[in-house]
Amino acid sequence: MVTVRAKGRDIIFTLVVFIFLVILLSLPDSRYFNRENTEFEARCLVLETDDTYVFQRGIFKQGEQRVKVRLTTGADKGRVLDSVNLLQGAIELEWFYTKGEKALIGYSKSGRDIVSSRLLDPVRIDSLMVLFGLFFVTVIAVTGWVGVKSVLSFVFTLVILWKLLIPGLLDNRVDPVLLSVLMTGLLSFVIIFLVAGFTQKGLIAFLGVISGCLISWVVLLVFSKHLHINGTTSGFSTTLRFSGFESLDLLSLFHASVIISASGAVMDIAMDISASLCEIKEKKPDITRLGLIKSGLTIGRAVIGTMTTTLLLAYTGTSLTLLMLMTAKGIHISRLLNMNHIASELLMTLSGTFGLTLVAPITSLIAGWMLIKNRRG
Repeated sequence: MVTVRAKGRDIIFTLVVFIFLVILLSLPDSRYFNRENTEFEARCLVLETDDTYVFQRGIFKQGEQRVKVRLTTGADKGRVLDSVNLLQGAIELEWFYTKGEKALIGYSKSGRDIVSSRLLDPVRIDSLMVLFGLFFVTVIAVTGWVGVKSVLSFVFTLVILWKLLIPGLLDNRVDPVLLSVLMTGLLSFVIIFLVAGFTQKGLIAFLGVISGCLISWVVLLVFSKHLHINGTTSGFSTTLRFSGFESLDLLSLFHASVIISASGAVMDIAMDISASLCEIKEKKPDITRLGLIKSGLTIGRAVIGTMTTTLLLAYTGTSLTLLMLMTAKGIHISRLLNMNHIASELLMTLSGTFGLTLVAPITSLIAGWMLIKNRRG
């Protein structure tokens, strides 16, 4: 009977999340995504290229690639344009086009006339959709109904970030840290209870996640002041501020990004500990509270042993080329560690690792008190 009721609650909650997701998707996009009536984007097919005014400088191409394209989507579908692809040597932002490629183009109109256009990027979204589709099919094929809920939580997370978090941060009406904590709490609630159901296992994991994230934020808040972190090391943070958002608090945005980044790993450990202890309790009903807590600590040690390095590797990957550059210039390790960018990355790593390290014993304690009633010995 309990199992039937649990399955019923599980299905109802899944439907509620799905309905909420549909409602969010049906809402109009934030005003930040709206363009002027004279500015348009569309897909196009590259018909011809003229590289006469493109100059090779080492591995960089600079100049102006002239491209003839045919629009394949939008109100002007079928029109042929002579466009340009401006190359400034920023290869991380640019692409050199060849005949037959599909691309995104931005153009301006005056009445019915297209007065200017510029190629933006090659079309990547089609391949990404295939990759997402393969990922979703694999997850569902391997895990069944849990996979369906995992896919739902994945899409829900994307929509929350895109529809609520990012516009909310740009509006700057709510403190970025508070908004990130609220959004992280909402996502943790939905993800955990979708996967674990409304069970003690889910509740234990959720409480553990909240505790771990708060610990990470406290460590971050205390040490960012002593390390003189200003929040400008996040990608495009300065560009964002000079794009009409001068009032944004970059340090608070830095704190928010750490909370969001660490929450996934914290959630992973909290769920591992909670699921393990619930399984132990089910297989050994007579286990004592202290024994269950000790089991959680033992499991936690093994998990933490690898997870503490996970964030370090993740954050190192984002700064790999910077570390290579500094090493190539012969900068000493002590000077390297004192740099704002490196200190910021290490603070992100260590504050997240504090949450990872402490979430295991905290989750074990919560599980001990919730799963075992009046048995201490």
